[in-house]
Amino acid sequence: MKNWFKNQSAPVQASFYALSAAILAACFTLTIRFATAEIHPYQAVFLRFLFGLIMIAPIVMHRGLGELRTKRLPLLGLRGVLSAAEMCLWFMAVLYLPLAEATTLNFTVPLFGTILAALILRETVRIHRWLAVLVGFVGVGLIIQPGTAAMQPASLLPIAAAICMASAGLITKRLVATEGTTALLFYLMLITTPVSLIPALLVWQTPSWPVLGLMALAALMMNVMQVCNVKALQLADYSFFVGFSYLRLPIIAILALMLFGEIPDIWILPGGALIIAAAIYVALRERKIGKSVTPTVPDIAAQDPVAATPEGRHSGP
Repeated sequence: MKNWFKNQSAPVQASFYALSAAILAACFTLTIRFATAEIHPYQAVFLRFLFGLIMIAPIVMHRGLGELRTKRLPLLGLRGVLSAAEMCLWFMAVLYLPLAEATTLNFTVPLFGTILAALILRETVRIHRWLAVLVGFVGVGLIIQPGTAAMQPASLLPIAAAICMASAGLITKRLVATEGTTALLFYLMLITTPVSLIPALLVWQTPSWPVLGLMALAALMMNVMQVCNVKALQLADYSFFVGFSYLRLPIIAILALMLFGEIPDIWILPGGALIIAAAIYVALRERKIGKSVTPTVPDIAAQDPVAATPEGRHSGP
């Protein structure tokens, strides 16, 4: 089987890895829904990072502590705090919202990334990208329906998570120029574990063994997903790869219907289409501009299903 796979063309192999990453991201979200039925989302966040740290520590020890030398601890620290906040918001969204809605609204990461890059980094954003951002937020409006009785306050959770993820992504763009992937992932887990422990202690209850197993599985799925993302990007162009990450929406919608009886709202279809189309355009445009200025690499040190996606350029959840 291994030899057969190696003999396949690069697009076939890339498709396998990209599709596997989308499936793992969807399964991660479902795993968190099951776990947070017993424990508070804050506690689930801490356990996710703790198991992630346990898994990355042997790799760091094998490669040597020399890879961890850095002069950018303040930026790494800020990135860790933002990532912990993003994960807390995302886990609460997974608990309180229909999974298809939470996933769709979290696709706004590239839109917020464009806004923050223009405001904070003073990057030049042309009219076409601004129009794409506007189209994306029209899609957000269709889904959350602000000012109407249909709007749920919980709908703001995945949007807030997307803002935190986009902010951490901007920091990652600075860090990848000097820090290696192993260091980025290790420091992410090292910082987010104690940071996430603080809110977790406020709601702590002893988790059952099945929940501990679920959270260990969730951490493992995220690590494997990151590897799949990198493998896919090594085998295929970004424009080929980016669309696969959005396949987790129909996967989640189908599984949520089967497992929880969740029927997506009618506005998810047009709203999600606008958000995904805008996000793909913004991500591809940013990638094209980035190639013409300076090469960048996708940060696989993400910790969440959306931070690990290429459009966020960094999760987690």
